[in-house]
Amino acid sequence: MERQRTAQRLVQLLLEKGLGISTAESCTGGMVAAALVDVPGASQVYEEGYITYSDRVKERVLGVRKETLQKHTAVSVETAREMAEGAARISGAQMAISVTGYAGPEPAEDGTPAGTVYIGVWYRGECQAMECHFQGGRQQVRRQAAQQALTLAAERLEKSA
Repeated sequence: MERQRTAQRLVQLLLEKGLGISTAESCTGGMVAAALVDVPGASQVYEEGYITYSDRVKERVLGVRKETLQKHTAVSVETAREMAEGAARISGAQMAISVTGYAGPEPAEDGTPAGTVYIGVWYRGECQAMECHFQGGRQQVRRQAAQQALTLAAERLEKSA
């Protein structure tokens, strides 16, 4: 319910500002996009979305650099930034959200704990990305990550002039 309220708030802000948005998701598998398109009127602001679960697709579709994936892995602030930038570039949207992380239930091969997620918000040429740590099972982590991504995007718009 909270995710839907946040998605409604974000869509309303986008409508008021006349902006478009796109999404690039990995661990959330389209949950951010689904929350947005559940909102009446979203068709006026939602441009397109990309579910890029594999490194190969992150690189091929979104333009995440191979060097970034090798040096920092797919689950990193650097990859979240490049995913959001890529989604904005190829969609032409003024805002893009990216989510990449380890939903679990097990830690990553490198020992990174399950629940580690990076979210990127690209807005008019500037990308902010942050590291998050969520608790719970795989579905709980994915839901929390989608909620946080929507919240960060709405807050970014609320702070802009």
